[in-house]
Amino acid sequence: MSEMLELINKSSTILVLTHESPDGDAIGSAMAMYQVLKNMNKTVDIVIPEIPETFMFLDDIHEVLPKSDKEYDLSIVLDCATKERIGEINKEYSRCKKSIVIDHHMSNNGYGTICHVEPNTPACCQVLYYLFKNENIKITREIGEALLTGMLTDTSGFRNNDTNKETFLMAADLADLNIDIYKIYYLVLSKKSMAQYLLMKMTLDRLELFEDGKIAFSYISEEDMANVGAKMGDHEGLVDLGRNIGGVEVSVFMREDNGVYRISLRSNGKVDVNKVAQKFGGGGHKMAAGIKINGDFKETKENIINAIKEELL
Repeated sequence: MSEMLELINKSSTILVLTHESPDGDAIGSAMAMYQVLKNMNKTVDIVIPEIPETFMFLDDIHEVLPKSDKEYDLSIVLDCATKERIGEINKEYSRCKKSIVIDHHMSNNGYGTICHVEPNTPACCQVLYYLFKNENIKITREIGEALLTGMLTDTSGFRNNDTNKETFLMAADLADLNIDIYKIYYLVLSKKSMAQYLLMKMTLDRLELFEDGKIAFSYISEEDMANVGAKMGDHEGLVDLGRNIGGVEVSVFMREDNGVYRISLRSNGKVDVNKVAQKFGGGGHKMAAGIKINGDFKETKENIINAIKEELL
């Protein structure tokens, strides 16, 4: 962190970025870093093209820009395993002279001027928390809420098997800031809109089991999202519907998005879904990974299921 702070201190203008289709950890870590830099009196912008409604309660979220045409001395990229995953705002990244990458994905390929990756940490927000703490960077209530949001979403509320002692110590420390953990848990994990419930029903109605119930598969289309009036992020968590069935080792959820398929993979421990995802140019963690494929639905489905079958052997 000291090397990163040196680069931050030398930079007059800074841009904060994260990955496309951001989840809670992406948004939470980006917002926490943005607020820390503001408190350091740095000239800083944060660009996230689309933000799910779920996270609009966070402080300073309305200061997020959908794009920027400026040039910057430094970009700080959070929770993003590859430069390609930055997506449409790669052009913003390319206008930054140097970059810092802070991540927790084992599939991170080491891009950036400085790349700090902790692959055994369950959330990028947890990485940030301990980096801040080790450098005595003050964590305000607003920063703490952003960090807690990311930690709760990426651990599925402390339920994922990579949740560790440091996760609970972090939550305990943040509770001392008078952060309402229940409120954030409710907003990011429990509260559902009618559109989300309708998508859940579709997902369950279409759910198929393969390999004697070891693989669960379901999907939603762009048309489904439009028909129920779904917003960005309303699909989050649908992959867990299959994983929660007894006997299922891997759950697969396919979502159509602007002509491509975004596939979420979740494992119950036996299969390393990061290995499966990497066969298709994706990546993530042993228990949770993602893939983006431009291809035929039926062929893509068969290829993914066959790749999982090979790992089950």
